[in-house]
Amino acid sequence: MAEEKKYTGPEKAAIFLMSLGEEGAAKILAEMEEREIQSIGNYMSTIGEVEMATVDEVSQEFYKNMAVGGGGLGISGLDFLRTTLMRALDPAKATEILNNITTPGEDLGGGLDTVRMLEPKVIALFLSNEHPQTAAIVLAHLETSVAGAALREMPEESRMEVVFRLATLERVSPQILRELDQALQSEFRSSGAVSGSKMGGVEAASQIMGTIDRATESSILTAMDEVDPDLANEIRNLRFTYEDIRKIDDHGVQMMLKEISQEDLLISLKTASEELKEKIFSNMSERASTMLKEDLEAMGLTKVTDVERSQQKIVSVIKRLEDDGRIVVGGGGEELV
Repeated sequence: MAEEKKYTGPEKAAIFLMSLGEEGAAKILAEMEEREIQSIGNYMSTIGEVEMATVDEVSQEFYKNMAVGGGGLGISGLDFLRTTLMRALDPAKATEILNNITTPGEDLGGGLDTVRMLEPKVIALFLSNEHPQTAAIVLAHLETSVAGAALREMPEESRMEVVFRLATLERVSPQILRELDQALQSEFRSSGAVSGSKMGGVEAASQIMGTIDRATESSILTAMDEVDPDLANEIRNLRFTYEDIRKIDDHGVQMMLKEISQEDLLISLKTASEELKEKIFSNMSERASTMLKEDLEAMGLTKVTDVERSQQKIVSVIKRLEDDGRIVVGGGGEELV
């Protein structure tokens, strides 16, 4: 780079887009996903004057022998972003993205950062007096193990509502985070920085649930069944995937094989890892495993949807066997002995 500053990938992407001009950049942004636009936009909003030599070097990473004239970009990143987004997207969507633009590394004061340094019991005590939505946002900022431990310490009657809010949480605007951070500052000493970003969601809720014991997990999901059974099942599905069969002991795998059809087993193995295949083969008789291997080699092209359907059927059987206490799949903060 001509300048001493070392640019990150998103910053280079922002510079390159600006070098294309508003019309060219608008065409590219129109083909991108909203989260990608938001990410690049956050960096574009901070770009001021960029030397032409820097623009050239960034451009050379995309294609060779690019000729660009002029003495620099000549427009601020935020102004360029505003004009380009209005060209590329529906005005309402463009305005929404612009409202959520936040400077990377923006200092919010550190109230949320301070929560990370507290013991789970202290966090739980604090969150027990907060609105479930606030509790969900705070948990989304914590390491999953810490969040799980804090969730376990919270009153039973409030845990399901917090997990429900966490699972349905998607984007939190920088303004809301600033207000929350400032509120936390009144109770904790501030240090660090937190910026608005995508957080929470079903996957985050599932990961946190994976750190707590089975009894607590079952209690929360059973309560959630009354509120939103589809969401509860979605969390359950993420808690155990087809590849997690590798974690089941041999007795459990043998029990599973007795309960599933050969057709579903064959189709499900189409995209399975070699480790999982070996786990299955090793729990079958030599004759049965040889036949299954031959059938697998002879099997032609299979629709991905058919493979996923068979895998999900097997996962459902495993969950039923676990619920009946016939197999143990582990996980959930419990230590198996």
